[in-house]
Amino acid sequence: MRRIGDRLVHEGYSVHIHHEEDFALLVLGDPPMAIDAGLIVGPLFDRRHPGPIETLAPEDQAKIRASQGRHLTEIFWGGYVAFVRTDEGIDLLRAPLGELACLFVHQAPRTWVASDIALLKRTGMAPFATDWSMIAQHLAWPYLRGSWTCLEKVMALPSGHKLQSSGARIRMAPLWSPWAFADQPQCLTRDEHVEQIARAVTNSVATLAAHWGRPVLLLSGGLDSSIIAATLARHDADLLTLYTRDPIGDERAYAAQVAKHIGKPLIEARREVSEVHPLRSAAGGLPWPARRLFEQETMRHVDLASAAHGAAALMTGGGGDNVFCALQSAAPVADRLLVEGPGPGMLGTAREISALASAPMPTVLRSAIAKAMPWARKSIARPDHAYLSEDAKVRAGACPPAHPWLTPPARPLPGLAGHIRLLALAQSFSEGRDPAATIPTILPLLAQPVVEACLAVPSWLWFEKGRNRALARRAFAPHLPRAIVERRSKGTPDSFQGEIFEHHHATLRDMLLGGALADQGLIDLSRLTRVFSGPVPMAPPDVGSLLRLVDVEAWLRSAPGRHE
Repeated sequence: MRRIGDRLVHEGYSVHIHHEEDFALLVLGDPPMAIDAGLIVGPLFDRRHPGPIETLAPEDQAKIRASQGRHLTEIFWGGYVAFVRTDEGIDLLRAPLGELACLFVHQAPRTWVASDIALLKRTGMAPFATDWSMIAQHLAWPYLRGSWTCLEKVMALPSGHKLQSSGARIRMAPLWSPWAFADQPQCLTRDEHVEQIARAVTNSVATLAAHWGRPVLLLSGGLDSSIIAATLARHDADLLTLYTRDPIGDERAYAAQVAKHIGKPLIEARREVSEVHPLRSAAGGLPWPARRLFEQETMRHVDLASAAHGAAALMTGGGGDNVFCALQSAAPVADRLLVEGPGPGMLGTAREISALASAPMPTVLRSAIAKAMPWARKSIARPDHAYLSEDAKVRAGACPPAHPWLTPPARPLPGLAGHIRLLALAQSFSEGRDPAATIPTILPLLAQPVVEACLAVPSWLWFEKGRNRALARRAFAPHLPRAIVERRSKGTPDSFQGEIFEHHHATLRDMLLGGALADQGLIDLSRLTRVFSGPVPMAPPDVGSLLRLVDVEAWLRSAPGRHE
Protein backbone atom coordinates (compact mmCIF):
# COMPACT_ATOMS: atom_id res chain seq x y z
CA MET A 1 0.00 0.00 0.00
CA ARG A 2 2.86 2.38 0.77
CA ARG A 3 4.52 1.52 -2.54
CA ILE A 4 1.28 2.43 -4.35
CA GLY A 5 1.00 5.61 -2.28
CA ASP A 6 4.56 6.67 -3.11
CA ARG A 7 3.85 6.33 -6.82
CA LEU A 8 0.67 8.38 -6.53
CA VAL A 9 2.47 11.12 -4.60
CA HIS A 10 5.12 11.17 -7.32
CA GLU A 11 2.31 11.67 -9.87
CA GLY A 12 1.06 14.71 -7.95
CA TYR A 13 -1.80 13.29 -5.90
CA SER A 14 -2.56 14.11 -2.29
CA VAL A 15 -2.45 10.73 -0.51
CA HIS A 16 -3.55 9.62 2.96
CA ILE A 17 -2.76 6.12 4.25
CA HIS A 18 -4.37 4.56 7.28
CA HIS A 19 -3.02 1.24 8.52
CA GLU A 20 -4.27 -1.17 11.17
CA GLU A 21 -3.52 -4.78 11.95
CA ASP A 22 -6.22 -6.19 9.69
CA PHE A 23 -6.74 -3.54 7.02
CA ALA A 24 -5.04 -0.66 5.25
CA LEU A 25 -6.74 2.26 3.49
CA LEU A 26 -5.33 4.63 0.88
CA VAL A 27 -7.37 7.75 0.06
CA LEU A 28 -6.74 10.34 -2.64
CA GLY A 29 -7.75 13.94 -1.94
CA ASP A 30 -9.49 14.83 1.33
CA PRO A 31 -8.57 12.64 4.30
CA PRO A 32 -11.17 10.17 5.64
CA MET A 33 -13.33 11.06 8.62
CA ALA A 34 -12.26 9.12 11.71
CA ILE A 35 -14.97 7.71 13.98
CA ASP A 36 -14.80 5.40 17.00
CA ALA A 37 -15.87 2.42 14.91
CA GLY A 38 -13.67 3.09 11.88
CA LEU A 39 -13.33 5.52 8.95
CA ILE A 40 -15.65 7.22 6.46
CA VAL A 41 -14.43 8.07 2.95
CA GLY A 42 -16.32 10.57 0.80
CA PRO A 43 -18.97 13.22 1.48
CA LEU A 44 -21.31 12.64 4.44
CA PHE A 45 -24.35 14.82 5.19
CA ASP A 46 -26.74 14.95 8.13
CA ARG A 47 -30.40 15.16 7.12
CA ARG A 48 -31.20 16.84 10.48
CA HIS A 49 -28.92 19.78 9.69
CA PRO A 50 -28.55 20.58 5.95
CA GLY A 51 -24.99 21.28 4.91
CA PRO A 52 -21.60 19.53 5.01
CA ILE A 53 -20.32 18.11 8.29
CA GLU A 54 -16.74 17.71 9.50
CA THR A 55 -17.17 15.46 12.54
CA LEU A 56 -19.80 13.21 14.10
CA ALA A 57 -21.19 13.66 17.60
CA PRO A 58 -20.09 10.97 20.09
CA GLU A 59 -23.66 9.69 20.42
CA ASP A 60 -23.91 9.21 16.64
CA GLN A 61 -20.60 7.36 16.60
CA ALA A 62 -21.80 5.05 19.36
CA LYS A 63 -25.04 4.36 17.49
CA ILE A 64 -23.16 3.59 14.28
CA ARG A 65 -21.14 0.92 16.03
CA ALA A 66 -24.07 -0.47 18.02
CA SER A 67 -26.24 -0.72 14.87
CA GLN A 68 -23.37 -2.16 12.78
CA GLY A 69 -23.67 0.82 10.45
CA ARG A 70 -27.44 1.04 9.99
CA HIS A 71 -27.54 4.36 11.87
CA LEU A 72 -25.51 5.86 9.03
CA THR A 73 -28.18 4.98 6.45
CA GLU A 74 -31.03 6.20 8.65
CA ILE A 75 -29.74 9.60 9.79
CA PHE A 76 -27.07 10.52 7.24
CA TRP A 77 -26.74 10.49 3.45
CA GLY A 78 -24.14 11.29 0.81
CA GLY A 79 -21.55 9.63 -1.39
CA TYR A 80 -19.59 7.83 1.26
CA VAL A 81 -18.07 4.40 1.80
CA ALA A 82 -17.63 3.59 5.50
CA PHE A 83 -15.22 1.13 7.09
CA VAL A 84 -16.94 0.03 10.31
CA ARG A 85 -15.32 -2.29 12.83
CA THR A 86 -17.52 -5.00 14.30
CA ASP A 87 -16.85 -7.92 16.66
CA GLU A 88 -16.29 -10.15 13.60
CA GLY A 89 -14.02 -7.89 11.55
CA ILE A 90 -14.34 -4.94 9.18
CA ASP A 91 -17.58 -4.16 7.33
CA LEU A 92 -17.64 -1.89 4.28
CA LEU A 93 -20.82 0.15 3.95
CA ARG A 94 -21.69 1.86 0.69
CA ALA A 95 -24.12 4.77 0.97
CA PRO A 96 -27.64 4.24 -0.37
CA LEU A 97 -27.68 5.87 -3.83
CA GLY A 98 -24.13 7.10 -3.19
CA GLU A 99 -21.92 8.20 -6.06
CA LEU A 100 -18.65 6.77 -4.71
CA ALA A 101 -18.18 3.38 -6.37
CA CYS A 102 -16.93 0.35 -4.46
CA LEU A 103 -15.30 -2.34 -6.63
CA PHE A 104 -13.60 -5.32 -5.09
CA VAL A 105 -11.60 -8.45 -5.85
CA HIS A 106 -11.41 -11.19 -3.25
CA GLN A 107 -8.15 -13.16 -3.07
CA ALA A 108 -8.35 -15.10 0.17
CA PRO A 109 -7.40 -14.10 2.75
CA ARG A 110 -7.24 -10.58 1.24
CA THR A 111 -9.99 -8.41 -0.24
CA TRP A 112 -8.89 -5.50 -2.42
CA VAL A 113 -11.39 -2.63 -2.68
CA ALA A 114 -11.16 0.46 -4.90
CA SER A 115 -13.39 3.21 -6.27
CA ASP A 116 -12.35 2.65 -9.89
CA ILE A 117 -10.52 0.23 -12.15
CA ALA A 118 -7.42 2.42 -12.51
CA LEU A 119 -6.78 2.26 -8.75
CA LEU A 120 -7.56 -1.45 -8.62
CA LYS A 121 -4.96 -2.05 -11.33
CA ARG A 122 -2.25 -0.54 -9.14
CA THR A 123 -2.43 -3.57 -6.84
CA GLY A 124 -0.86 -5.61 -9.66
CA MET A 125 -3.86 -7.92 -10.08
CA ALA A 126 -4.61 -6.87 -13.66
CA PRO A 127 -5.13 -8.09 -16.30
CA PHE A 128 -8.85 -8.61 -15.77
CA ALA A 129 -10.40 -10.70 -18.52
CA THR A 130 -13.66 -9.71 -20.18
CA ASP A 131 -16.65 -11.64 -18.87
CA TRP A 132 -18.50 -12.38 -22.10
CA SER A 133 -21.59 -13.82 -20.44
CA MET A 134 -22.00 -10.53 -18.58
CA ILE A 135 -21.42 -8.59 -21.81
CA ALA A 136 -24.38 -10.51 -23.25
CA GLN A 137 -26.46 -9.62 -20.21
CA HIS A 138 -25.41 -5.98 -20.45
CA LEU A 139 -26.50 -5.90 -24.09
CA ALA A 140 -29.94 -7.23 -23.13
CA TRP A 141 -30.38 -5.12 -19.98
CA PRO A 142 -28.11 -2.08 -20.57
CA TYR A 143 -29.51 -0.01 -17.69
CA LEU A 144 -29.35 -2.56 -14.86
CA ARG A 145 -26.47 -2.43 -12.37
CA GLY A 146 -25.88 -4.85 -9.52
CA SER A 147 -23.02 -6.75 -7.92
CA TRP A 148 -21.83 -8.13 -11.25
CA THR A 149 -19.43 -6.40 -13.65
CA CYS A 150 -18.25 -7.12 -17.18
CA LEU A 151 -14.77 -8.05 -15.93
CA GLU A 152 -13.96 -11.46 -14.49
CA LYS A 153 -13.21 -11.55 -10.74
CA VAL A 154 -14.23 -7.90 -10.30
CA MET A 155 -17.38 -7.38 -8.22
CA ALA A 156 -19.28 -4.22 -7.32
CA LEU A 157 -20.82 -3.49 -3.94
CA PRO A 158 -24.35 -2.23 -4.68
CA SER A 159 -25.48 1.00 -3.06
CA GLY A 160 -27.06 0.58 0.34
CA HIS A 161 -25.18 -2.71 0.93
CA LYS A 162 -22.38 -3.77 3.22
CA LEU A 163 -19.49 -6.09 2.49
CA GLN A 164 -18.53 -8.28 5.40
CA SER A 165 -15.03 -9.73 5.31
CA SER A 166 -13.76 -12.23 7.82
CA GLY A 167 -10.61 -14.10 6.88
CA ALA A 168 -11.25 -16.14 3.78
CA ARG A 169 -14.97 -15.39 3.67
CA ILE A 170 -16.89 -12.40 2.32
CA ARG A 171 -20.61 -11.72 2.23
CA MET A 172 -22.79 -8.93 0.85
CA ALA A 173 -25.90 -7.91 2.77
CA PRO A 174 -28.45 -5.11 2.21
CA LEU A 175 -28.71 -2.25 4.71
CA TRP A 176 -31.16 -0.10 2.74
CA SER A 177 -33.97 -0.99 0.36
CA PRO A 178 -36.57 1.19 -1.38
CA TRP A 179 -39.23 -1.36 -0.42
CA ALA A 180 -38.88 -0.38 3.25
CA PHE A 181 -39.91 3.22 2.52
CA ALA A 182 -42.65 2.40 0.06
CA ASP A 183 -44.25 0.02 2.56
CA GLN A 184 -45.01 2.70 5.16
CA PRO A 185 -48.66 3.40 6.13
CA GLN A 186 -50.03 6.21 3.96
CA CYS A 187 -51.14 8.99 6.33
CA LEU A 188 -50.00 12.20 4.62
CA THR A 189 -52.19 14.49 2.54
CA ARG A 190 -51.32 15.50 -1.02
CA ASP A 191 -50.15 18.92 0.20
CA GLU A 192 -47.97 17.34 2.88
CA HIS A 193 -46.29 15.13 0.27
CA VAL A 194 -45.71 18.22 -1.88
CA GLU A 195 -44.09 20.00 1.07
CA GLN A 196 -41.85 17.03 1.84
CA ILE A 197 -40.67 16.74 -1.77
CA ALA A 198 -39.98 20.48 -2.04
CA ARG A 199 -37.98 20.44 1.21
CA ALA A 200 -36.01 17.32 0.28
CA VAL A 201 -35.02 18.65 -3.16
CA THR A 202 -34.20 22.16 -1.92
CA ASN A 203 -32.09 20.96 1.01
CA SER A 204 -30.29 18.32 -1.07
CA VAL A 205 -29.33 20.77 -3.81
CA ALA A 206 -28.18 23.37 -1.28
CA THR A 207 -26.11 20.80 0.62
CA LEU A 208 -24.48 19.42 -2.52
CA ALA A 209 -23.72 22.89 -3.89
CA ALA A 210 -22.13 23.89 -0.58
CA HIS A 211 -19.97 20.77 -0.55
CA TRP A 212 -18.78 20.62 -4.14
CA GLY A 213 -18.63 24.33 -4.91
CA ARG A 214 -20.04 26.38 -7.77
CA PRO A 215 -21.95 24.04 -10.12
CA VAL A 216 -22.73 24.28 -13.80
CA LEU A 217 -26.26 22.99 -14.39
CA LEU A 218 -27.07 21.17 -17.62
CA LEU A 219 -30.44 22.86 -18.28
CA SER A 220 -32.67 21.41 -20.97
CA GLY A 221 -35.79 23.37 -20.09
CA GLY A 222 -37.53 20.14 -19.16
CA LEU A 223 -39.21 19.84 -15.77
CA ASP A 224 -36.44 17.96 -13.91
CA SER A 225 -33.49 20.21 -14.74
CA SER A 226 -35.71 23.29 -14.32
CA ILE A 227 -36.58 22.21 -10.77
CA ILE A 228 -32.88 22.10 -9.94
CA ALA A 229 -32.41 25.52 -11.56
CA ALA A 230 -35.15 26.94 -9.33
CA THR A 231 -33.37 25.64 -6.22
CA LEU A 232 -30.08 27.15 -7.43
CA ALA A 233 -31.57 30.63 -7.81
CA ARG A 234 -29.93 31.83 -4.59
CA HIS A 235 -26.63 30.04 -5.19
CA ASP A 236 -23.61 30.80 -7.38
CA ALA A 237 -24.20 28.61 -10.42
CA ASP A 238 -23.92 28.58 -14.20
CA LEU A 239 -26.61 27.39 -16.59
CA LEU A 240 -25.63 25.52 -19.75
CA THR A 241 -28.01 24.38 -22.47
CA LEU A 242 -26.96 22.29 -25.46
CA TYR A 243 -28.77 22.20 -28.78
CA THR A 244 -28.59 20.44 -32.13
CA ARG A 245 -29.11 21.50 -35.72
CA ASP A 246 -32.42 19.65 -35.76
CA PRO A 247 -35.24 21.55 -33.96
CA ILE A 248 -36.20 18.42 -31.98
CA GLY A 249 -32.94 18.76 -30.06
CA ASP A 250 -33.14 22.54 -29.63
CA GLU A 251 -34.51 23.42 -26.18
CA ARG A 252 -33.06 26.92 -25.98
CA ALA A 253 -36.44 28.68 -25.84
CA TYR A 254 -37.51 26.70 -22.78
CA ALA A 255 -34.13 26.97 -21.07
CA ALA A 256 -34.10 30.74 -21.67
CA GLN A 257 -37.48 31.09 -19.94
CA VAL A 258 -36.11 29.36 -16.85
CA ALA A 259 -32.87 31.37 -16.86
CA LYS A 260 -34.77 34.65 -17.14
CA HIS A 261 -37.19 33.63 -14.40
CA ILE A 262 -34.43 32.91 -11.88
CA GLY A 263 -32.27 35.82 -13.02
CA LYS A 264 -29.19 33.97 -14.28
CA PRO A 265 -27.41 34.12 -17.66
CA LEU A 266 -27.63 31.12 -19.96
CA ILE A 267 -24.69 29.59 -21.82
CA GLU A 268 -25.77 28.14 -25.16
CA ALA A 269 -23.63 25.62 -27.06
CA ARG A 270 -24.27 23.47 -30.11
CA ARG A 271 -23.42 19.79 -30.19
CA GLU A 272 -20.91 19.20 -33.00
CA VAL A 273 -20.88 15.75 -34.53
CA SER A 274 -17.33 16.21 -35.78
CA GLU A 275 -16.13 16.34 -32.14
CA VAL A 276 -17.48 12.85 -31.39
CA HIS A 277 -14.91 10.04 -31.60
CA PRO A 278 -16.57 6.61 -31.86
CA LEU A 279 -13.41 4.68 -30.97
CA ARG A 280 -13.08 6.50 -27.66
CA SER A 281 -14.92 5.25 -24.57
CA ALA A 282 -15.51 7.45 -21.53
CA ALA A 283 -16.18 4.24 -19.58
CA GLY A 284 -12.58 3.03 -19.70
CA GLY A 285 -12.25 3.42 -15.93
CA LEU A 286 -15.51 1.59 -15.29
CA PRO A 287 -16.15 -2.15 -15.05
CA TRP A 288 -19.00 -1.96 -17.55
CA PRO A 289 -19.80 -0.03 -20.77
CA ALA A 290 -21.92 2.53 -18.93
CA ARG A 291 -21.38 5.69 -21.02
CA ARG A 292 -23.09 6.81 -24.23
CA LEU A 293 -21.32 8.09 -27.32
CA PHE A 294 -23.28 11.36 -27.55
CA GLU A 295 -22.18 12.23 -23.99
CA GLN A 296 -18.74 13.11 -25.36
CA GLU A 297 -20.14 16.40 -26.64
CA THR A 298 -21.91 17.05 -23.37
CA MET A 299 -18.72 16.69 -21.37
CA ARG A 300 -16.65 18.71 -23.86
CA HIS A 301 -18.96 21.70 -23.43
CA VAL A 302 -19.14 21.18 -19.68
CA ASP A 303 -15.34 21.29 -19.49
CA LEU A 304 -15.28 24.48 -21.58
CA ALA A 305 -17.94 26.12 -19.42
CA SER A 306 -16.30 25.08 -16.15
CA ALA A 307 -12.90 26.37 -17.31
CA ALA A 308 -14.38 29.70 -18.39
CA HIS A 309 -16.58 30.28 -15.33
CA GLY A 310 -14.81 28.40 -12.55
CA ALA A 311 -17.42 25.71 -12.01
CA ALA A 312 -16.41 22.90 -9.66
CA ALA A 313 -19.14 20.34 -10.42
CA LEU A 314 -21.71 19.40 -13.04
CA MET A 315 -25.33 19.08 -11.92
CA THR A 316 -28.01 17.40 -14.03
CA GLY A 317 -31.63 16.39 -13.66
CA GLY A 318 -30.71 12.80 -14.48
CA GLY A 319 -33.08 10.27 -12.94
CA GLY A 320 -35.91 12.77 -12.45
CA ASP A 321 -38.44 10.79 -14.48
CA ASN A 322 -37.59 7.72 -12.43
CA VAL A 323 -37.72 9.38 -9.01
CA PHE A 324 -40.92 11.30 -9.80
CA CYS A 325 -42.61 8.06 -10.93
CA ALA A 326 -43.19 8.87 -14.62
CA LEU A 327 -44.81 5.50 -15.30
CA GLN A 328 -46.34 4.86 -18.71
CA SER A 329 -48.92 2.27 -17.74
CA ALA A 330 -52.21 1.63 -15.96
CA ALA A 331 -50.36 0.36 -12.87
CA PRO A 332 -51.30 3.40 -10.69
CA VAL A 333 -54.96 2.68 -11.44
CA ALA A 334 -54.42 -0.91 -10.29
CA ASP A 335 -52.79 0.37 -7.10
CA ARG A 336 -55.76 2.53 -6.24
CA LEU A 337 -58.14 -0.31 -7.03
CA LEU A 338 -56.26 -2.63 -4.68
CA VAL A 339 -55.94 -0.06 -1.86
CA GLU A 340 -59.29 1.72 -2.02
CA GLY A 341 -61.43 -0.65 -4.04
CA PRO A 342 -63.56 0.32 -7.05
CA GLY A 343 -65.01 3.80 -6.81
CA PRO A 344 -64.68 7.47 -7.81
CA GLY A 345 -60.99 7.64 -6.81
CA MET A 346 -59.98 4.72 -8.99
CA LEU A 347 -62.04 6.07 -11.92
CA GLY A 348 -60.44 9.49 -11.49
CA THR A 349 -56.95 8.02 -11.74
CA ALA A 350 -58.05 6.02 -14.80
CA ARG A 351 -59.17 9.28 -16.45
CA GLU A 352 -55.78 10.87 -15.72
CA ILE A 353 -53.89 7.92 -17.24
CA SER A 354 -56.29 7.89 -20.21
CA ALA A 355 -55.58 11.58 -20.89
CA LEU A 356 -51.83 11.16 -20.38
CA ALA A 357 -51.53 8.13 -22.68
CA SER A 358 -54.26 9.20 -25.16
CA ALA A 359 -55.85 5.79 -24.56
CA PRO A 360 -59.59 5.01 -24.26
CA MET A 361 -60.92 4.60 -20.73
CA PRO A 362 -62.06 1.00 -21.32
CA THR A 363 -58.53 0.08 -22.42
CA VAL A 364 -57.02 1.66 -19.30
CA LEU A 365 -59.51 -0.09 -17.00
CA ARG A 366 -58.96 -3.49 -18.61
CA SER A 367 -55.20 -3.09 -18.27
CA ALA A 368 -55.53 -1.99 -14.63
CA ILE A 369 -57.67 -4.98 -13.71
CA ALA A 370 -55.20 -7.32 -15.41
CA LYS A 371 -52.28 -5.77 -13.52
CA ALA A 372 -54.16 -6.09 -10.23
CA MET A 373 -54.37 -9.85 -10.50
CA PRO A 374 -52.00 -11.65 -8.08
CA TRP A 375 -50.21 -13.60 -10.81
CA ALA A 376 -49.49 -10.39 -12.72
CA ARG A 377 -47.84 -8.53 -9.85
CA LYS A 378 -44.17 -8.92 -10.69
CA SER A 379 -41.34 -6.42 -11.17
CA ILE A 380 -39.50 -7.63 -14.24
CA ALA A 381 -37.35 -5.59 -16.60
CA ARG A 382 -37.80 -6.48 -20.25
CA PRO A 383 -34.68 -7.28 -22.31
CA ASP A 384 -33.59 -5.27 -25.34
CA HIS A 385 -32.74 -7.79 -28.04
CA ALA A 386 -32.26 -5.31 -30.89
CA TYR A 387 -29.43 -6.48 -33.21
CA LEU A 388 -28.44 -9.34 -30.89
CA SER A 389 -27.67 -12.81 -32.24
CA GLU A 390 -29.64 -15.84 -31.11
CA ASP A 391 -26.57 -17.00 -29.20
CA ALA A 392 -26.41 -13.67 -27.34
CA LYS A 393 -30.07 -13.97 -26.35
CA VAL A 394 -29.40 -17.45 -24.97
CA ARG A 395 -26.29 -16.31 -23.09
CA ALA A 396 -28.14 -13.32 -21.66
CA GLY A 397 -30.88 -15.57 -20.32
CA ALA A 398 -34.61 -15.05 -20.06
CA CYS A 399 -34.46 -13.15 -16.76
CA PRO A 400 -32.52 -10.00 -15.88
CA PRO A 401 -29.34 -10.34 -13.83
CA ALA A 402 -30.00 -10.47 -10.11
CA HIS A 403 -30.82 -7.11 -8.59
CA PRO A 404 -31.88 -6.71 -4.96
CA TRP A 405 -34.60 -4.18 -5.77
CA LEU A 406 -36.21 -6.38 -8.43
CA THR A 407 -37.06 -9.06 -5.88
CA PRO A 408 -40.21 -7.59 -4.35
CA PRO A 409 -42.20 -8.76 -1.35
CA ALA A 410 -45.09 -11.13 -2.05
CA ARG A 411 -47.75 -9.49 -4.19
CA PRO A 412 -46.46 -5.90 -4.35
CA LEU A 413 -48.69 -3.13 -5.65
CA PRO A 414 -48.00 -2.98 -9.42
CA GLY A 415 -47.51 0.81 -9.52
CA LEU A 416 -45.16 0.68 -6.55
CA ALA A 417 -43.21 -2.16 -8.17
CA GLY A 418 -43.01 -0.11 -11.36
CA HIS A 419 -41.71 2.91 -9.44
CA ILE A 420 -38.99 0.84 -7.78
CA ARG A 421 -38.08 -0.71 -11.13
CA LEU A 422 -37.60 2.83 -12.47
CA LEU A 423 -35.30 3.56 -9.51
CA ALA A 424 -33.27 0.42 -10.23
CA LEU A 425 -32.82 1.57 -13.83
CA ALA A 426 -31.86 5.07 -12.63
CA GLN A 427 -28.75 3.59 -11.04
CA SER A 428 -27.28 3.52 -14.55
CA PHE A 429 -26.90 7.31 -14.20
CA SER A 430 -25.01 7.19 -10.90
CA GLU A 431 -22.94 4.09 -11.74
CA GLY A 432 -21.94 5.54 -15.10
CA ARG A 433 -20.00 8.55 -13.88
CA ASP A 434 -16.52 8.83 -15.34
CA PRO A 435 -13.94 8.60 -12.51
CA ALA A 436 -11.43 10.44 -14.70
CA ALA A 437 -13.76 13.35 -15.53
CA THR A 438 -12.41 16.87 -15.08
CA ILE A 439 -15.22 17.72 -12.66
CA PRO A 440 -17.61 15.41 -10.79
CA THR A 441 -21.19 14.85 -11.96
CA ILE A 442 -23.83 15.39 -9.27
CA LEU A 443 -27.40 14.03 -9.51
CA PRO A 444 -29.43 15.84 -6.83
CA LEU A 445 -32.73 14.14 -7.73
CA LEU A 446 -31.17 10.78 -6.88
CA ALA A 447 -30.14 11.97 -3.42
CA GLN A 448 -31.34 9.62 -0.68
CA PRO A 449 -33.67 12.16 1.04
CA VAL A 450 -35.38 12.97 -2.28
CA VAL A 451 -35.85 9.32 -3.22
CA GLU A 452 -37.24 8.44 0.22
CA ALA A 453 -39.71 11.35 0.12
CA CYS A 454 -40.93 10.25 -3.32
CA LEU A 455 -41.22 6.58 -2.35
CA ALA A 456 -43.70 7.53 0.38
CA VAL A 457 -46.15 8.84 -2.25
CA PRO A 458 -48.97 6.54 -3.43
CA SER A 459 -48.41 6.00 -7.15
CA TRP A 460 -51.74 7.52 -8.21
CA LEU A 461 -50.91 10.92 -6.66
CA TRP A 462 -48.20 11.46 -9.29
CA PHE A 463 -50.87 11.97 -12.01
CA GLU A 464 -53.03 15.07 -12.28
CA LYS A 465 -54.66 17.04 -15.13
CA GLY A 466 -53.41 14.48 -17.63
CA ARG A 467 -49.77 15.07 -16.61
CA ASN A 468 -47.22 12.90 -14.81
CA ARG A 469 -44.81 14.00 -12.03
CA ALA A 470 -47.73 16.01 -10.63
CA LEU A 471 -46.41 16.50 -7.09
CA ALA A 472 -43.05 17.73 -8.35
CA ARG A 473 -44.88 20.20 -10.58
CA ARG A 474 -46.94 21.43 -7.62
CA ALA A 475 -43.90 21.67 -5.36
CA PHE A 476 -42.02 24.05 -7.68
CA ALA A 477 -44.87 25.82 -9.48
CA PRO A 478 -44.29 29.00 -7.39
CA HIS A 479 -40.66 29.14 -8.55
CA LEU A 480 -40.89 28.37 -12.29
CA PRO A 481 -42.62 29.79 -15.38
CA ARG A 482 -46.08 28.32 -15.89
CA ALA A 483 -45.13 27.08 -19.36
CA ILE A 484 -42.38 24.93 -17.82
CA VAL A 485 -44.52 23.56 -15.00
CA GLU A 486 -47.28 22.55 -17.44
CA ARG A 487 -44.96 21.30 -20.16
CA ARG A 488 -45.75 17.83 -21.51
CA SER A 489 -43.11 17.44 -24.25
CA LYS A 490 -39.36 17.12 -23.85
CA GLY A 491 -36.36 17.17 -26.13
CA THR A 492 -34.30 14.08 -26.87
CA PRO A 493 -30.78 13.30 -28.15
CA ASP A 494 -32.34 11.28 -31.00
CA SER A 495 -31.56 13.80 -33.73
CA PHE A 496 -27.92 14.10 -32.61
CA GLN A 497 -27.58 10.33 -32.54
CA GLY A 498 -28.86 10.33 -36.12
CA GLU A 499 -26.15 12.88 -37.01
CA ILE A 500 -23.53 10.63 -35.41
CA PHE A 501 -24.70 7.65 -37.44
CA GLU A 502 -24.60 9.59 -40.70
CA HIS A 503 -21.29 11.38 -40.09
CA HIS A 504 -19.40 8.34 -38.77
CA HIS A 505 -21.19 5.76 -40.90
CA ALA A 506 -18.06 4.05 -42.25
CA THR A 507 -16.27 3.97 -38.88
CA LEU A 508 -19.30 2.55 -37.10
CA ARG A 509 -19.69 -0.12 -39.80
CA ASP A 510 -16.08 -1.23 -39.47
CA MET A 511 -16.28 -1.20 -35.66
CA LEU A 512 -19.31 -3.47 -35.48
CA LEU A 513 -18.86 -5.75 -38.47
CA GLY A 514 -15.19 -6.37 -37.68
CA GLY A 515 -15.08 -5.97 -33.92
CA ALA A 516 -15.00 -8.02 -30.74
CA LEU A 517 -18.79 -8.39 -30.51
CA ALA A 518 -18.83 -9.92 -33.99
CA ASP A 519 -15.90 -12.20 -33.13
CA GLN A 520 -17.82 -13.47 -30.10
CA GLY A 521 -20.97 -14.07 -32.14
CA LEU A 522 -23.04 -11.72 -29.97
CA ILE A 523 -24.55 -9.56 -32.73
CA ASP A 524 -26.73 -10.28 -35.74
CA LEU A 525 -24.20 -9.67 -38.51
CA SER A 526 -26.60 -10.28 -41.40
CA ARG A 527 -29.06 -7.70 -40.06
CA LEU A 528 -26.31 -5.19 -39.31
CA THR A 529 -24.89 -5.64 -42.82
CA ARG A 530 -28.31 -4.78 -44.25
CA VAL A 531 -28.58 -1.77 -41.94
CA PHE A 532 -25.26 -0.32 -43.07
CA SER A 533 -26.17 -0.97 -46.69
CA GLY A 534 -29.61 0.59 -46.31
CA PRO A 535 -30.92 4.16 -46.44
CA VAL A 536 -29.70 6.84 -44.06
CA PRO A 537 -31.13 8.28 -41.83
CA MET A 538 -32.68 5.45 -39.83
CA ALA A 539 -35.60 5.60 -37.42
CA PRO A 540 -34.49 7.06 -34.01
CA PRO A 541 -35.11 3.88 -31.95
CA ASP A 542 -33.01 1.86 -34.39
CA VAL A 543 -30.17 4.38 -34.21
CA GLY A 544 -30.25 4.37 -30.41
CA SER A 545 -30.09 0.57 -30.25
CA LEU A 546 -27.27 0.42 -32.77
CA LEU A 547 -25.21 3.07 -30.98
CA ARG A 548 -25.55 1.12 -27.74
CA LEU A 549 -23.62 -1.65 -29.50
CA VAL A 550 -21.01 0.93 -30.47
CA ASP A 551 -20.71 1.99 -26.81
CA VAL A 552 -19.93 -1.60 -25.84
CA GLU A 553 -17.50 -2.11 -28.72
CA ALA A 554 -15.59 1.06 -27.82
CA TRP A 555 -15.39 -0.06 -24.18
CA LEU A 556 -14.05 -3.47 -25.23
CA ARG A 557 -11.36 -1.79 -27.33
CA SER A 558 -10.34 0.37 -24.38
CA ALA A 559 -9.64 -2.93 -22.54
CA PRO A 560 -10.25 -1.57 -19.02
CA GLY A 561 -7.97 -3.25 -16.54
CA ARG A 562 -5.98 -5.14 -19.17
CA HIS A 563 -3.47 -2.66 -20.57
CA GLU A 564 -1.63 0.38 -19.33
